[in-house]
Amino acid sequence: MARKRMCPASIVVLLASTAASVGFAAEVEAYGTTLARYWNQSYPDLSKNRYVPLTQFVGIDATGLGDTPWSLHLFGWGKTDLADQSSPGGKGEGDLTFGYLQYRAPKANAEVQLGRFAAQGAAGLEMVNGLSARADLRGGFTFAFFGGKPVIYDPVGAPQAAPRDFIAGGRLAWRAARYGEIGVSYLQDGTAPKDQPGQPILEDRSRKLLGGDLRLSPHASFDISGRVIYNQKKEDPLSATSKNARLAGQDYAMSWKVTRTIQLSGTYIERNFKDYYAGTNLPALFRQIETEKYKAHSGLLSFGISGPLQVNVDYRKARREGNGDSTRAGAEFRMTSERLKLKSGLAYHRVTATDVPLTGGTVAFYSLSHSEARLWLMHDGGRYFLSLDAVSYSFDDENNPMLNGESKSYLGVASLGFRPGKRVTISGDVSYGMNPLYKKEVRGLLRLDFRFGVGAKGGGK
Repeated sequence: MARKRMCPASIVVLLASTAASVGFAAEVEAYGTTLARYWNQSYPDLSKNRYVPLTQFVGIDATGLGDTPWSLHLFGWGKTDLADQSSPGGKGEGDLTFGYLQYRAPKANAEVQLGRFAAQGAAGLEMVNGLSARADLRGGFTFAFFGGKPVIYDPVGAPQAAPRDFIAGGRLAWRAARYGEIGVSYLQDGTAPKDQPGQPILEDRSRKLLGGDLRLSPHASFDISGRVIYNQKKEDPLSATSKNARLAGQDYAMSWKVTRTIQLSGTYIERNFKDYYAGTNLPALFRQIETEKYKAHSGLLSFGISGPLQVNVDYRKARREGNGDSTRAGAEFRMTSERLKLKSGLAYHRVTATDVPLTGGTVAFYSLSHSEARLWLMHDGGRYFLSLDAVSYSFDDENNPMLNGESKSYLGVASLGFRPGKRVTISGDVSYGMNPLYKKEVRGLLRLDFRFGVGAKGGGK
């Protein structure tokens, strides 16, 4: 059963009423974004869909509650469809993304959060309903802890599993001034399900992850960081791959500013999906049934030719079990004019991928290799700004069954924005494209960004 979401109107009313109720705070600031979107999709079979979703994001930061170190932070969103239904959740939905009280201590850089918040776990950000705390200790050590119940976002159709009764994690680190930091972290999310008479065995999505991280900056021009994560949860004893601890993933990144105009960077990523995504409180983002392994490394060389001219050359190679190897390589030429307040770029990339087998189709294999070209331009005049962006894709294999006989696709986007004041921005986008899925696709977007506040004595900001 999918988790019920609050209706859009309830979200807006809740946040607005909360802002009024904390008026005694030293400072209250509200911010948000209003998005009015439109897109019209025409399919090759001549059918059409028209979507007009309206989305509102609202956030509130109230600091110095009652002239104390306490503060309140809220953020939520609501959406309603004015035409065809644009998402499986229905024509109206919304949610309180986070809402927590925070206490900042005057010493040791310490803070406590209580409510719904995002915490840094062993494998990344975790959404938690509970309590978190952090503080700087003596000798360069820092400590952080969080615990509570996981916030589970379950869209319609997402697989369900239980129990997800609690989540807890922590990190202990040591920092050497001007040189770097090393840390160790742990996360446990849920407990293994137990057999119940008359009920099917639930899939075990509990997690026990142990992580280590390192960052070194021996010089202002050089930086290297890394992270490794192990799955501590024991496998089925009858499994041929049963191990007490297995590598779930590792990440490494390096950045080196060789000279004032030359910079080199690189990354390496490895994932064992079965152990890395052993469970997550964001199931909509990941396929938890994945059991393959993934590796990728990339490099970027950036150098300035003269003054406002810059060239970026990049390369990335990835390998995924079941899909084979793929490489992406190319270059981008950028030009900046401070006098005209203009930035522009021209890029070309080539993607080469292993042929994919097709069972029972018209061809034995098909290729995903293609070329990508992009041209973009940006101008920011202070009160107004605009941008133009055009992208084209050309696929090698015209017999690819996924292309519906169309080996080329195009997309053009034009944006225009205006800032009537320091705290309000109005902008709009229009895009037009043709691709193998849609014969024609037209999209439009209107966006309003705002931020305002009142001080301790009711003064506007």
